[in-house]
Amino acid sequence: MAYDLRPITEEEYPAFATANAGGFGWEPNPEMFGDNLKTLELDRTLASFDGPEVVGTTAIFSFDLTVPGNTLPTAGVTWVSVKPTHRRQGILRDMMARQLSDVRDRGEALAALWASESIIYGRFGYGVAAQDMEFKIDRLRTALAREAPGCSGRTRLVSRDEAMAAWPAVYDEARKVRPGFFSRSEPFWQYHTMRERDMDRRGGSRFNVQYEEDGAIRGYARYRVRPGHDGMASGALTVWELTALTSNAYSALWQYIFGVDLIATIEASHRPQDEPLFWMLADPRRLVRSVYDTLWLRIIDVPAAMQGRSYAWEGDIVLDVRDPFCPWVEGRFELEMSTEGAKCTPTTRDADVTLSAADLGAIYLGGEKLTTLARAGRVEGDYEALRRADVLLGWDRAPWCPEVF
Repeated sequence: MAYDLRPITEEEYPAFATANAGGFGWEPNPEMFGDNLKTLELDRTLASFDGPEVVGTTAIFSFDLTVPGNTLPTAGVTWVSVKPTHRRQGILRDMMARQLSDVRDRGEALAALWASESIIYGRFGYGVAAQDMEFKIDRLRTALAREAPGCSGRTRLVSRDEAMAAWPAVYDEARKVRPGFFSRSEPFWQYHTMRERDMDRRGGSRFNVQYEEDGAIRGYARYRVRPGHDGMASGALTVWELTALTSNAYSALWQYIFGVDLIATIEASHRPQDEPLFWMLADPRRLVRSVYDTLWLRIIDVPAAMQGRSYAWEGDIVLDVRDPFCPWVEGRFELEMSTEGAKCTPTTRDADVTLSAADLGAIYLGGEKLTTLARAGRVEGDYEALRRADVLLGWDRAPWCPEVF
């Protein structure tokens, strides 16, 4: 059966939001509809209609994604769902094909998303480009291994309005150096990152703290506290975001978190894999960590994407990219790299590496190695060529996407 596939109007938004909630198994929350609409780009939505009924949804946040040494316009894919009544009918595939074609026509070289299920998006050419960490620690086990670096500044609790006025500039400074960060618009900050309406079913009181030196904000943290109910120090503190521009700010903010009274356990999610905290603790084993996939990346235009990032070394490799879902991406490309820039052009030279578009997305931010993917049977190439490519494509910081979009 053919379904009508098109962007929605503002009048159709409640039906769109309701269908999306149903696809995820959520009860629709009309109170949130207005807030979510403020961050939605209606012209970048797609809905699948069965007659007047919305049965499939997807949308895009337009933002700049930090890639190694640069930022690139990127399609942030979101709101993807299909109603349970209409699954296994090709609706998702049709939406993905139309959406990626639209992204190409818009001139964006990359699309990115957070996957609700990891089995879904590889077949559409998305690869796991970043993995984050979540951890939990007993507050009584947070002693530091070494004396903390001297911090001449102070931490200060601030209101939501104060945070909204000052923190976006700190975030924008931090995201310049970390692949995987994305630009947040003012509406995104207002109605997503710092939303006033509470979507967290776990509840708890919200707090905002910032670290200042000489009157300048060098870092901040958002956290929630769920108090215990037994008159003991049995509460739980959850860090939602901690962003620091300096080592001093990083250390001072964690020391503040560890010092909050009446807390038994401290949790954090969406932390980078190369989190320094592990190495700061006297008893690092007490930091119970788990790693999970976060940002999935889809290469739309190979030359534009590869020329759009930076490289720390000089060299060249030939990539043979396979892409049955988006044939226009497929091809063999010579990538010439230097610290001054890169050139990526079609070639007939023999390939050093043969890989899928999904695996190119996985290595693009420097967070995964071709040699690892080869051992997993995902890419092909001579081992020495793969090892050389790992060096050329690597980066000094692990990719990190600090927030779901």
